[in-house]
Parts: sequence; C-alpha cells; structure tokens
Amino acid sequence: MPREITDREAIISSLKALELTSELFIEVNGKLKNAGDLEVIIDGREYGNGKRVGPYVRLLAYDSGEEIMRQGEWGGNTFYISVNGVLDVFITEPNGEQRKISRLQPGTCFGEMAVLAGVERNATVIVPEHAKATVMEVTRPALRLLRKLPKFGHVLDETYRAHGFGRALEDLNQPGRVADDEIVEQLRAIGKFMVYAKHHVLCQEETPIEKVLLIKSGWIRRVSGVAVDATSTGVALGVGESIGADFLGAGNCLGLDGAKRPESWKFTASVMARTEVLEIPVAPLAADPELRNRIINAFSAFSAADDKPPAIEEVQDLRALASAEEEIATGIVDGANLLVMDMDLCVRCGNCSLACHKVHGQSRLLRRGIHITRPVTIGSQRTQHVLSPQVCMHCKDPECLTGCPTGAIFRDPRGYVDIDPATCIGCFDCATQCPYDAISMVPRDAGGIAKFDLFGTLKKTFSLNPSPGKFPSETADDVVAIKCNLCEHTPLNPQGARRQAYSCEENCPTGALVRVDPVSYFTEVRNTQGLIFQNERQAIGRNIHKSDPLARVFHIGGTVLTLLAAVVTVFGLARHGFDGVLAWSWLSMRWATGLTGLFGVAAVMTYPLRKQVYRRRAGALRYWLLVHVYLGALAGVVLLFHAGSHTGGLLTTALYVAFDAVILSGLFGIASYIIAPRILTSIEGEPLLIEDLIGRREELQKELKQVTAQSEGWLREEIEERVVKEFLTVPYLLRQITRRAPLTTMLAEAREPFKDRLTRLATPEERTLLLKALETAVSLRRVDALIYLHRAMRIWIAPHVISTSIMLALMVVHVIQVVYFAVR
Repeated sequence: MPREITDREAIISSLKALELTSELFIEVNGKLKNAGDLEVIIDGREYGNGKRVGPYVRLLAYDSGEEIMRQGEWGGNTFYISVNGVLDVFITEPNGEQRKISRLQPGTCFGEMAVLAGVERNATVIVPEHAKATVMEVTRPALRLLRKLPKFGHVLDETYRAHGFGRALEDLNQPGRVADDEIVEQLRAIGKFMVYAKHHVLCQEETPIEKVLLIKSGWIRRVSGVAVDATSTGVALGVGESIGADFLGAGNCLGLDGAKRPESWKFTASVMARTEVLEIPVAPLAADPELRNRIINAFSAFSAADDKPPAIEEVQDLRALASAEEEIATGIVDGANLLVMDMDLCVRCGNCSLACHKVHGQSRLLRRGIHITRPVTIGSQRTQHVLSPQVCMHCKDPECLTGCPTGAIFRDPRGYVDIDPATCIGCFDCATQCPYDAISMVPRDAGGIAKFDLFGTLKKTFSLNPSPGKFPSETADDVVAIKCNLCEHTPLNPQGARRQAYSCEENCPTGALVRVDPVSYFTEVRNTQGLIFQNERQAIGRNIHKSDPLARVFHIGGTVLTLLAAVVTVFGLARHGFDGVLAWSWLSMRWATGLTGLFGVAAVMTYPLRKQVYRRRAGALRYWLLVHVYLGALAGVVLLFHAGSHTGGLLTTALYVAFDAVILSGLFGIASYIIAPRILTSIEGEPLLIEDLIGRREELQKELKQVTAQSEGWLREEIEERVVKEFLTVPYLLRQITRRAPLTTMLAEAREPFKDRLTRLATPEERTLLLKALETAVSLRRVDALIYLHRAMRIWIAPHVISTSIMLALMVVHVIQVVYFAVR
C-alpha cells in the first residue's frame, strides 16, 4: 500500500518541481496569478453548510514492486504524474503473461486515457525492483483548473495522443492480429494518432487521398454523390440511385486505394461523435513499395470499407440505415448500460417508475426520451418502436463528470457512473451538463423509502387517470443530485449476487423494459464495426426482446398443463362421474376438481402479493404474470367442469357468475395488453404519457373554441355543422384507431371535402381559420384515440379486482358450506 505524504510543503515543492504544474506558481506584480486555483488544488475550500471542494491532489510514496495502476481497472476518476523515480509499464498478453513495453521517467503524466476517454486502464504501472517512487495522484475535477495552464494542456494532449498511438499499435500487434513487429515499427515512425470532435470532416469527395485512416474508436458517416453539411441529420433518408450513405465504427480502414496508386476520395467522411483515428500518410508508403504492399495486405484483411463505398446497392435495408444514423447521432450507442423500452410491449402501467420510487425514495426514471423506429432484424418487415427513456445510460464519455467540482460523480469499479451524495454540494452543474436530462436535483432530506399505502394503492388501482406525482422542489437551499445507479447498494443487489438486478426491469409485467449493451442490441450498428479495436462489452443481461427462453418455457408448459388438465378432467368425469370414488383415493371427481381449482386460485393470488415486492429479489414480474395467467386458465377449466350442468343454489350460482366475470375481465385485459400497445405505437409517433395527452387535449379544445369564436357567417356554420359534426364523432374516433394512418394522411383526407370552399369561396383570413379548425379537430380526435387506448389498458382492472374479491368471498363461504355438510 502506498504511503500518503501529507506535508503541505512537500506537496507544494513537488508541484513546483513538475514542469507540468510549475505554471501554477507564476507571479504577477508579486502575487500568485493562480492563487485561488492553487488553494483549491492543495487545501480545498469550505463553502459553509458542510459543502467542500477539493483538495484535488495527493502525494503518494511507493516501495519496490508496488502497483500504481492495473490494466483492466476502471480508473476514470484519477490520473498520475511521476515525481521521483522511474516506473515500468506492462501490458497483459492474451495468454495472461505480462510484457514490459516502456519505462516512465520523472515528470511523466500517465493514466490520463481512462479519465479523458472513459475506458479501462490499458496498462499496468509498477515501481521497478529495488527502487522507490513518489507519485502525484490527481483527481478528475482538477482538470478544469489545470487545463487553463498552457503547458499542462498541451502536454496532456500530447501525452494522451502518444499513449493512444502506442496502445493502438499494440492492439495491431497482438498474437493473431494483422500486423507484425516490423510493420508496427514502421507505423510508429510515420503514423499519427488524432482525436477529432463531432462534425469534423475527415475527407472530401473527389479530393486526393493523402492519408490512410484507421478508426480506433468512435463513429463516422460516409456520403457520396452530394455535398452534405457535417452537422446535418437525416442523411440516410436521402439515399437513392445517385446518392449513397453509410456509417462506420471502430476497426474500419479508409483510403487504402490511395496507398496503392494516386486516387481521389469516393466519398465525404465526417465524424459523428468523439473519434480517435490512426493516420498514415500516403507519401512515405509510395517511397517504400514493399512496406506499402505489406500494410495494404495487412489492413485489407480486417477492413473491407474501401471495397464497399456508400451506394444504394450496398444498403440491405434503408430503415435499418436510418435507425443506425439516429442511434449514433443521439449518442445512445455509446452508453455502457442502456435502458430500452419496447413500446409494442409497454402497457403504460407506470410500474417501472413506481418500482424506482419504492427502492430509492424518488423515481429516477421518466418515461420520455429518445424514440427510434427500427426493423426487428435487417430486412425484416416487422418494426420495433424503441424508447430510451430519460435515465442514466452510463456514457462512455459522460459530460456530467467533466464539470463536477468535487468529484462526487465518479466511475465505480465496474465502469458505471455513480454519485456520492456525501460529497455532492448541489451545484446543479451535472444536471445542466447532461444532454439526456437524466440527473435530477432533490432536497437532501427527501430520500426516505416509500412505504406501502393500502388506501393509495386501491385508489390508484381503480383510477383511470394517473395521480399527479409529487416533484421535489429544485429551489431548495440544500439539494443533492440523483440519478440511476443501477440499484447498487440496495437489497436488490446483495453482496455476492451472481447477476445484477434492476428494480424497473424486475417489475415490468410484460418484459417491455430491459437494460442492454446498445452495440449488441442494435444489430444495425453492430454490423458497422470492424474486426479489430472492439472493446470488451460488459455483461449486462439477456436481451429478452430478441429471445426469452424462460418465457417460452412458461408459454409451452402453461398451455400443455391447461390442455392436460382439461383432458384428464373430461376422462375422469366420463369414467367415474361426479360422485364416483376414484380408485386410488377416497376422493370423488367433484372433490378432486374442486380441490384442484381451489389450490389453483390460491396460487393465482400470489401475483398481487408479488406486485408489492420491490426492494428485494422475488423473480421477474413478467414470469409471475405468465404463471398467473396460465394457472388462472388451468383453474378456470377445472372449475367449469366442477360445476357440471347445474350450478346449484343461489350462493353457488353467484359464485360462478363472479367467477365468469373474473375470467371475462381477465381475457379483456390480456387482449388489451396485446392489441392496444401495438395500435398506440403505430399512430402516436413520439410516445407520450397520458398526462401529456390530457394536457394536449385541453389545449386543442381551447384552440377549437377560439377559432369558432373568431369565425362569422358561413364560416362559423361550416365549422359547427360540418367540421365538428364530422370529425368529433365516435365513427371518426374508431377510424383513427382501426386505420392506423399517419396523422398527416388523415389531415390531407380531411381537407379534401373542403377543397372547393378553400380555393374559391374563402378569403385568405377565412381559409386560414378553416384550415386551422380542420387540423385542430383531426388532431383532437387523434389525441382522444390515444387517451382511450391508454385507458383501455386500465379499464378492465377495476372490474377484475372487484369480481375477484367477490369471488374469493363467495368461495370461502362455499368451502365452509361444503366442509360443514361433508362432516355432518
């Protein structure tokens, strides 16, 4: 273990001696120019109310053989500067052996790649045998102060490029990879490692190829046949006979044709996200034909990008191309752990947000976000509507970490982003920096765990509208940042658990919600990557949207058991009748079917109990729902045979009426869960919460009244007699649902009958008002359709719960009655 040197003078002396940080001590007119920054870096600063910033550095002394950092660790919170003593750098080979690759001299910065690029440590740094070393440990928040020093900023960028270049060459030279030692050394002499920001243009179509580009990380867009602004979006939609476009990720190589002979670029390539590129100038290759041929052969072995320039012939599915562009442009593919919702499965119950609230005291999941329509598989006619909600995706290069002044936001040992509430000072910087609105500010004392409320649960169950949420004030004096922490440090993930559990995913009744590795989940993006430079993806969980074997087992097993129960019951009744005693027991068929149905109903009722379990593992709710459905079907079949052709007295008849009501309401619920979400996704465009829809309906109703009030004479009559009576009707509402046509199509059709009025009789002012009335009425009916579909998925719950309660009460009375008469 290193020994921390706490002597302030020793720390100051070390910072002065380091060329990187010596500019902190520049004096102007006899005063330190950076006195304030120096104070925060060395001593920290108190702001009152328990809020503190810094210190940002520690001076550490290491003995012989001690590790300073280890390859594979997520060290996105600290980097180092060697002060005294040399350090050895090792990398771990695929066979597990360590190989020394360099030696660091005093004054060298290292470990910065994990901080700046959001990747694992790519090497192990150790103090040599029989030596000692002193190292300055620097935390991430210091970067925003130290980068103001010209020398530090320049050296940090150069060091990052040097280390990135070395690591890229080492990856090329791994056993089984494409480049041998000689090629790597030649590339080291002529190559250059560059980091480009979003929208940078790497090459222009029809300009000479002057360098070969090897993509180390990031994403680029290639376009041919048309000049496109690098900042533009939706390029995939313009692909046609003379215009081509595609998207490439890490491991692709561009410009090899120019290395063979003088050529021009056949496309324009621009950067879509922060991208690292290994650049090899063409001129030195032309001067050495043997080296050129070896490099061309080596790089051609893993990248065919030059062989397939962007063209319509190379596009397998235009919809997949468009969705890949949106997934890359929005940045969701760079999340380390992405939450996705399949809106064709989502029943809008809100149980995911409720589960988050129950576990953390405040919901950190908002069901709004990035909506993407994509083919289920490339070339498939089936479409999937995916929502990435406003919840932390643990970005590879998170902007929230960059500005945190205390280091309260950090990467945990698995590489995920978390917040330490103890060191968070509530500065709002992270919340404003997050481009996905995934961080909220809440009062520091508002984090109590939600308690079970029977009355509130019943009220929520029987209500068709969601109750308004209570949002904590963001203007409180003492607030703290919160976001999704993947349910770490909760009973859902006890020490030693073999898999990670997430409350939102565990409590989704239909399996609509799942946490995934985005590159693996979105196959259209995965196919853009080359064969090298692919990062080790983190094991997150099974993609149940693609395949859920356990659910398939429940479906098959439930169907087989239900049919088997029906066959066995029919066979038993045919052979023994209702009152004949079974050969292997004292039971008659009436008793056997009654007891089977009773135990089946008892097992079915475990589902409502499971729904109240949020803070510990109890199995995924989606599997409990399948058990609930199939056991209910089995119990229903057996109990229907149990009654025979006569239900008996008034009490038994009432029991079966209630039982039938339970079955019918349950079947309606199953149908609504299967049908309604798919209709919703086909007509709603962007997924909206029902509260949003209700608010939008009120706005449209108000607009329609205003348009009518502004109209006079024939125009007012036209709106009241034709527009309102034609479009605000039940048949037109059903038409919105059954046709599933886009709103633009419905609007175009709505204008057609009024074409004569709009073109011949109306003045410009009247035309504007009539068009606005038409658009408002059609849009209002579309919003009504969405609201009714939302409510269709809830309207069955109250009858189902009430009829179940009545059935259970009557069943208890029935059982007591039967036992009483049997004993007597």
